Amino acid sequence: MKLYQYHHCPYCVRADMVANYKNIRHEKVYLLNDDEQTCLQLVNQKIVPILALEDGTVYTESLKIAAYLDKVGDHTKTIRKAHDNDAFNPVLDGVQDSIKRLLYPRNILLGLPEFVTQSARDYFQLHKEKALNSTFNKALEESPKHIKNVSMALARLPTLPLPSQHNNTISWDDVLLFPRLRNLTMVSGLVFPDQVIRYLEEVSALTDVHTYFNFEI
Repeated sequence: MKLYQYHHCPYCVRADMVANYKNIRHEKVYLLNDDEQTCLQLVNQKIVPILALEDGTVYTESLKIAAYLDKVGDHTKTIRKAHDNDAFNPVLDGVQDSIKRLLYPRNILLGLPEFVTQSARDYFQLHKEKALNSTFNKALEESPKHIKNVSMALARLPTLPLPSQHNNTISWDDVLLFPRLRNLTMVSGLVFPDQVIRYLEEVSALTDVHTYFNFEI
């Protein structure tokens, strides 16, 4: 099977972390960000992630893909039921504008596979600058105030259940939360509480989805 994705996309990370955690053999296909044709051929719209099976079956929507992978993967690797994701989402949702202004301009600076060509970077920048109603340069210049906003939000997060507290298993809460927190690790100067760092390290190790701490900008 093939999992079409972007490295920076939190929805793609949901599917990828379950595939890795459940020990499913699959090919990771990182599309260029301006490659519309591949998506159109597979599902008639530009969307990721896309899971394509050998028999021609194609799945879209991250949680549907994750649920399928959970069903067919290693049954000894359980995913615990969702418990309290609603306790975390409001904290991050409250600073979502700051998060976008920190992440969007940095995404194209990390050397990720979906941005290896200039046309892919230009495509992403054009669309995201429209969404921000701002240039990437201005967003980068305004980073200090957004870093402050997001750092304060991270400090307000409730206690994060650790996989090590649950026999080294992940939960469906982790499938939703980890991708959001993981992308924030690309931001230099962002203050992560110790509990968040430990959470990221544990989930990263179990799912083989790496953080960006070594590439932060």
